[in-house]
Amino acid sequence: MTNKQAIISQKKRFSMVWIIPIVALLLGGWMVLHNYSTQGPVITIQFANADGLVADKTHIKALSVDIGIVQRVEINPDFDGVLVTAQVKKEISPLLRSDSQFWVVRPRFGATGVSGLSTLLSGAYIELSPGSSDEMSEKFIGLEDIPPTPTNTPGVRLTLISDKDTSLSVGEPVLYRGFTVGRVEKTVFDIENRQVRSDIFIDAPYNDLVSSASRFWNASGITVDMDAEGVRVISESMETLFMGGVSFALPDNIPAGEAVESGGTFTLYPDQQSINDTQFQYSSDYVLLFNSSVRGLSVGAPVTFRGLDIGHVVDISFDYISTDILEFDNEMVPIPVLIRITPAALTGDDSELMLKKLQQRIDEGIDAGLRASLKTGNLLTGSLYVSLDFVDDAEPAGAKTIATYALIPTISDSFDQIQTKVSTLLDKFNELALKETVDDAGQALREVGTAASRAETTLAHLNTLLGSEEVQHLPENLNDTLLELRNKLSAIVSDYSAGSPVYGQLDQNLDQLQQMLYSIEQLSNQVGTQPSSLIFSDPRSADLAPEGSR
Repeated sequence: MTNKQAIISQKKRFSMVWIIPIVALLLGGWMVLHNYSTQGPVITIQFANADGLVADKTHIKALSVDIGIVQRVEINPDFDGVLVTAQVKKEISPLLRSDSQFWVVRPRFGATGVSGLSTLLSGAYIELSPGSSDEMSEKFIGLEDIPPTPTNTPGVRLTLISDKDTSLSVGEPVLYRGFTVGRVEKTVFDIENRQVRSDIFIDAPYNDLVSSASRFWNASGITVDMDAEGVRVISESMETLFMGGVSFALPDNIPAGEAVESGGTFTLYPDQQSINDTQFQYSSDYVLLFNSSVRGLSVGAPVTFRGLDIGHVVDISFDYISTDILEFDNEMVPIPVLIRITPAALTGDDSELMLKKLQQRIDEGIDAGLRASLKTGNLLTGSLYVSLDFVDDAEPAGAKTIATYALIPTISDSFDQIQTKVSTLLDKFNELALKETVDDAGQALREVGTAASRAETTLAHLNTLLGSEEVQHLPENLNDTLLELRNKLSAIVSDYSAGSPVYGQLDQNLDQLQQMLYSIEQLSNQVGTQPSSLIFSDPRSADLAPEGSR
C-alpha cells in the first residue's frame, strides 16, 4: 500500500490595493481613446517667415472663433520658408479643402487701409478662410497678405490683360459709373507674353452688369487729354484720384453681350477714350499723301467728315511709299498718313455690307471732289486732325492705290495758305531798306530831342520871368489903367447925354445944318431949271389988283 502525502497550498486572494491602479489605467485609457477620437487633424502650413508665430501660443481662428493652435514652427528643408504644424478641432475638418486659405493676421498699414490693430495686445494669429473645392487637404501654402475677397463670396472673378504701361495694385476698387462694385485681387507680369495680368473680383449682384461686350479701362488718378478735340480733364472719383482703380462699361452704340462666368478674360484699356477706338469690327484703311508738314498730327487723331468723327489716324510712316521718291532735296516729298474709316461711326450698322457701300461711296466721292486736308483742332496744343469734305472745281483724280491701300487725294488747308502768304509777306518785308529808314528815324528823333531840350530851357526862362516882381505887379497896374479909362468914358458919355449943354448946342447946330442943306437944294433946283438966274434976276410978276377995278 502506497503512502501519499497531502499537498497543502494557500489560496491567493485579490488585493484591494490594485483597484486604484486598475481604475486609473482604465480611466487613462478611456481618456486617451476619447482624446484620440475627438481630436482634430494635424495640418501643416508653409509661410515665407515666422514673424509673430509662437508654438503653443499662436491660435488659429475662423470668423474670430478659436479652432486650433500652433504646435511647432520649423524651417523648411529647402530654406525657402517655414513650416507651421498646427492641430485644429475635429468639427472644422470639413473646412480643410484644397483651396482653403490661411494667412497671418498682424498689424498692417498700407494704401488699402489699416488692419489687425487688435493683435497689438493679443498677438498675431492665423486666420482660416474655407474653400469650396471637393478635394480635402492637410497641407497648405499660407498667404503673405490678407486676401481682398473671401473664397466663398458670391460674385465673378475675371482677368484683365494689358499690353500698355498700365498696372493695378491689390485692393484698388472696380467701378461702374463711379460706384464701387468690386476690387483688384492680384497683379502679375507675364514674362513669356510680356503682358500685365490683373485678377479682379466683382461682387454679386453687380456681376450681372458685366457682359461679353463690356470694356475695362484704367481709371487711376486724373487724365488730362490735350488733342485736336480740345483739353479734357477726366477723373472717376476721389477714391481713384488717390488710390487708382479700374472702371468698366459698354461702348457707345454697342448692344449688351452675353453674361460671363468666372475665369473670363478682358483687355484693359489705358483710358475711357480708348474703348471707343476699337469697338467696330468692320473698317477700311486709306492712305493720304500730304505735301505740307504734319507736325501736330498724331496716331489716334480723329478723321472727320464735315465735323462728324468717322475714324482715326492709324500710322504716319514712309513705309507706304517707294524709297525711290525719298529725295530730300526735293521740296515736294509727300508724307504718308494711314487712316481707318468705320462705317458704323456714321450709320451704326457694323456689317460687311455697309463696309462695301462705304468703300463704293468714297470711290464715287473722289471723282466728285472728295479731298482730305489737315485742320487745326487746338490752337493751344497745335494738334491737327484729318478732315474729309468735297471741294469745288477739284482737279480730276482717278482711283489709285499705294501699298495695297486706296489713295484719297489731299489739298492744302486754308491755314497753310495763310501761312504761305504770311511767309511771302515777311520775305518782302525783309527786302525793304529798313536800316536807312531806322537811321533817318534815329536822326529825326535826336533832332526832336534837341528841340525839346531847347523848349525846356525856354520854359525855364519863362517861369523865371513870370516869377519876377515886375510881372507879378502887372495885373494891379493894368487894373488901375482900366479904371481910369472907365472914368473918362463915363465923363464923355455924361457930356453928350440928353439935357446936357453940349447935347443942346449939338442939336441947334444940326437944325442950322438942315436949313442950310435945304437952301442948297433949292438953289440947285433953280440952277437946273433956269441957269440964267445966276446972271439975271427973276422977272417980276404983275402987281395984284382988286377985282372991282378991272
